[in-house]
Amino acid sequence: MQRFRWLFTFDYMGHKKWYFAISALVIGAGLLSMFIRGGGNPIDGIQYGLEFRTGTSVSVEFSQPVTMADVRTVVEEQGIRNPVIQESRDAAGERFSYQIQTDTLTPRQEAALKAALHEEFIIADGGSAYASESVGATFGRDVITASYKAVALALVLILIYVTIRFEWKYAIGALAALGHDLLVVIGVYSLVGRELTTGSVAAILTILGYSLYDNVIVFDRIRENTPRMRSVRYGNMVNRSVAETIVRSINTSLITLVPVLCLLIFGGDTLKDFAFALTVGIVSGAYSTICVASPVATVLKEREPQYRKLAARADAVKGS
Repeated sequence: MQRFRWLFTFDYMGHKKWYFAISALVIGAGLLSMFIRGGGNPIDGIQYGLEFRTGTSVSVEFSQPVTMADVRTVVEEQGIRNPVIQESRDAAGERFSYQIQTDTLTPRQEAALKAALHEEFIIADGGSAYASESVGATFGRDVITASYKAVALALVLILIYVTIRFEWKYAIGALAALGHDLLVVIGVYSLVGRELTTGSVAAILTILGYSLYDNVIVFDRIRENTPRMRSVRYGNMVNRSVAETIVRSINTSLITLVPVLCLLIFGGDTLKDFAFALTVGIVSGAYSTICVASPVATVLKEREPQYRKLAARADAVKGS
């Protein structure tokens, strides 16, 4: 434990300009990538999954056990690249249904796919055993709009919650940290060229809740220490609060990362999309709690008259 003693004595708030510079560099690189890839439109600079694009959606049901790997093999043998396949089955487990999403198929390609599935497997009887529909650009835009609205609503609700629980200056700090995490995740997706799927959106919403929990832990300790350390300048009091919670934050992040990394390495395609966004978000969230939320709240609080006086008094004593 002696090796990590510096964690408890480090001047976290004294280095906030470095934190802001690092965050600006990472977010700036992501935004630049989005602008370049999108031809000046950052929204188009993200590679969206099939759920957000035009394409063909095929629903097929089998009356015998069929694995997702088997279905994927047959689909890819028809020259269809990177299909998105989701599985569902009835309560009795007797019928196996799959939703296959691909780029837009021609009538000939669709007929060939249906014939291949029928030849390889036994498609269940009934008119609903095989169905397909084309997903237009309007649908894709609607999904994208709905996803952005979900994230925006979550941020507004979080702002209201933290304001009621603490005060608006803490809420601004929490919102800055959550916005930071959101931009980092989106920027990383653009930088590495990974597809943004509905699983990624679900992970982003999960990240917002996870990051908020971490922020609230630190803010709670700051609120507890405020009446106990009235004669201490605000930044030093926040340093003490961060030092008292940092081990918990690190342990929570590391323990959470272990199963998420297992999903990222060994999970299926859908789980990997979810796990990738979670991995980036957890790392970013652990950083933003200490290096964004607390410093932003500190900057706002240090402008209050009582803390300005404390800082002036401390500087005068130090100068003498």
